[in-house]
Amino acid sequence: MPGKADGAVRILSPTPPDSLSGSGGLVSSGPLPFCMEDVKVTVPTPVKEGVGGPQKKQENGSVKGKAQAKGKAQAKGKGQAKGKAPAKGKGPGPTSRKESEQGQETAGPSPAPGKEAQTMSIGCERDDSGNVEYKRHLLNPSPERLEQLVTQMKWRMGEGHGEAIYEIGVDDDGTLKGISPQELDQSVATLEEMAKRLEAEVSILNERKGLEGITAQVLVREMRQGGEITEVRVAVCGNVDSGKSTMIGVLTTGRPDNGRGSARLNVFTHKHEIDSGRTSAISEQIMGFDSKGNVVNYNSSLHSPSWADIVEESCKVISFFDLAGHERYLKTTISGMTGHMPDYAMLLVGANMGVTLMTKEHLSLAVALRIPVIVVVTKIDIAPDNILKETLANITKLFKSRGLRRTMYSIRSQDDVITAVKNLSNDRIVPIFQVSNVVGDDLALVRQFLNLAPPRQQWNGGTEVEPEIIVDDSYFVPGVGTVVGGTVLSGKVSAGQTLMLGPDGNGHFRQATIKTIHSRRMPVKEVAAGKSAGFALKKVKRSTLRKGMVLVSPKINPTASWYFVAKVVVLYHSTTIQLNYQPVIQCVTMRQSAAIVEICKKDVLRTGDKAVVAFRFLYRPEYIKPGMRLVFREGRCKGLGMIESVYATKEDFENRKDGESSSGNPPAPRHS
Repeated sequence: MPGKADGAVRILSPTPPDSLSGSGGLVSSGPLPFCMEDVKVTVPTPVKEGVGGPQKKQENGSVKGKAQAKGKAQAKGKGQAKGKAPAKGKGPGPTSRKESEQGQETAGPSPAPGKEAQTMSIGCERDDSGNVEYKRHLLNPSPERLEQLVTQMKWRMGEGHGEAIYEIGVDDDGTLKGISPQELDQSVATLEEMAKRLEAEVSILNERKGLEGITAQVLVREMRQGGEITEVRVAVCGNVDSGKSTMIGVLTTGRPDNGRGSARLNVFTHKHEIDSGRTSAISEQIMGFDSKGNVVNYNSSLHSPSWADIVEESCKVISFFDLAGHERYLKTTISGMTGHMPDYAMLLVGANMGVTLMTKEHLSLAVALRIPVIVVVTKIDIAPDNILKETLANITKLFKSRGLRRTMYSIRSQDDVITAVKNLSNDRIVPIFQVSNVVGDDLALVRQFLNLAPPRQQWNGGTEVEPEIIVDDSYFVPGVGTVVGGTVLSGKVSAGQTLMLGPDGNGHFRQATIKTIHSRRMPVKEVAAGKSAGFALKKVKRSTLRKGMVLVSPKINPTASWYFVAKVVVLYHSTTIQLNYQPVIQCVTMRQSAAIVEICKKDVLRTGDKAVVAFRFLYRPEYIKPGMRLVFREGRCKGLGMIESVYATKEDFENRKDGESSSGNPPAPRHS
C-alpha cells in the first residue's frame, strides 16, 4: 500500500457487489449484517483522477479513437469504447465497472504515470434527478430560452436543497469538450443573470482542461437572508484519542492545534473532560458557509464569532455532534447516533493507532442505522510511513469485508471533492481524507466537502403536519424555569403553543405550554422539523422529566406502549438468545431494558439470525411508533431492528390476529 499521496484504493473490486445479506464480518467478535433486508445498489465509476459523476444508462454510445476490438474493447489515447469497459492498463488509475441491475456501462481509465489524461468524460447527465446540470455553453440565450433555463435551475436547486452544480463546457454525454475563456465568462454571466432571478449567487468551484478548451464547475446557492437555513448534521465518531474534539475545534475556529490539545478546549463542556482530554458528553458546534462558500466562522479576526453571528451571515450550517470514543461511554455514543439523527457520520481513525475495536463498533453502528460514512485519517504528521500504509490497508480491508463491501475513494484534490459529493447519493462510495490538525494538511478539502455536501434527512416541516419533539435533555435556568432540549421531528413549533408532555412512569401525558424557544443559542419565535432547540416550559418541574419523553400535539392523541413487535437481526451474541432475554433498547432518545416475550417461528436466535420478535418494557411504557429504528445491546452493540407494531396493554398484545406464534411457548398470535 503506497503512502499518503495514493494511500487509499480509489476503486476496489472490478465487479459490482452482490446484494447484501444478513451476515458479515465487520466486528471482530462476530459477523455483522449491513441491514435488515437485501439491498441492491448501483456503483458509479470515477474515470479520471478527480473527475467523476453520476452515471446514467447510455442509449446511444459513441466510439471515438482508433482501436476497437470485437467482444472486448480497450480505450487508447482519446478512444472511448462503447458497450464494454476498457481493459486494465498498467497504471494505477481506477478501472471502469459495469453498474448493477440496469447494465449501465462507462469507460475511461486514468492515465498512466507521466502522461496527461486523454479520456475526457465524467459520465452521462442524470435527467430525472440530482442537482448537477451539464451545459456546453450559455451564450446570449433568447428571452424564451432564458425563462426555460431559469425554470431548469429552480428545479435543480430544489433537488439539491437550495444548491446546484453546473458543469460548463461539458456535453450531455459527459464529454469534457471545453470552451474558450471568453465563452466561459459569458456563460458564467448568463448563470449569474439566471441566479439573480432566483435570489441566488454563483461561485466558480474549479476549472480544468477539456479537449477543446477549459471547463468549469460552478456552484449556485440560494441566499437565505432572514429565512430558513440549510443544515447538515454530522456525527463525529471514532476511537478514543483519534482527534475528534480537536478536529471539530480546528474546523470551527480555523486555528490549527498546537499538538497538545489546544483546539479541543473550544469543544469540551465539563472540567473533567478538560483534565482527561476525553469526551464523555455529547456537545454540539456549528460551522457556517455563506452563499459564496466561504467559512463564516473565520471572518472575525478580533474575537471568536458567536453562534448568532454565524447563523446571521450563513446560508448553510454544519452542525457537528462530538460523540464519546471510550468504550465506557458507548451508550452515550449510541444515543447521539440515534437521537440526533445525523446526515453523515465522520469516522476518525488515528494514523498512528490504526483500526481498533471501538472503530469497528462505531462503524457497525453507523452502517446499521444507514448513516453514510466519511472516513478521516488524522495525525498523519506523526505517523511513520510504514504505520500509515498499514492503517490505510486495514481501513481498505475493513470496508471490503463481507456485509459491508464499500468503495473507498481517496480525496486528494478539489476535483475529487466534487466527484465524491456528486456520488454521495450512492451509499457505496466512502470518501477518505488524510489530514493533520497541527500542520493543516488537506483540511481545506474537508471544508470544501462539507460546503458541498447536501442534507440527507427528509423532514416533514409543513404547517399541516402536527408537531412532534423528542426530548434529549433537561435543565433548570434561574429566572426562566424548566427548559428541555430536543429535536423537532415533524411540523412546526411556536412560542405560546400548548403540547402534550409524556409519558410519565404510568404512561400518562399532561399539557405543557411553551413560553420561549431558543435555537442555536438565539431566541426564535418558531422552529421547524429537523432543528434542535431549547423550549422553556410553564409550570413543569424538572424532576418529572427524563430522556425519551416527547412533546406532541394533542390532536395526535399520544399513547404509551408496554409491548412492541420488531423485525430484528442479531449482530453478535456469544451463545444464543432465548425467551426472557433482557437487552437494553435504545430508540431515538429512549433507553430502557425490555424482555423478549416471543420469537416468531424460531426457538432461539444466534449471530446473524433474523426474526420477528416481541418485546415488553420492564419499568415503564414508552412513546414509540412503527417505522422507528432501534438498537438492542448487552454491553457492546448486539443487534438492530425496526418496529413493526406497538401495543399499549397486555390485552392488546394478546388479542393480535393474523397468525399464531410458532416459538413453542405460550402462544401469542404473530403480527404480520
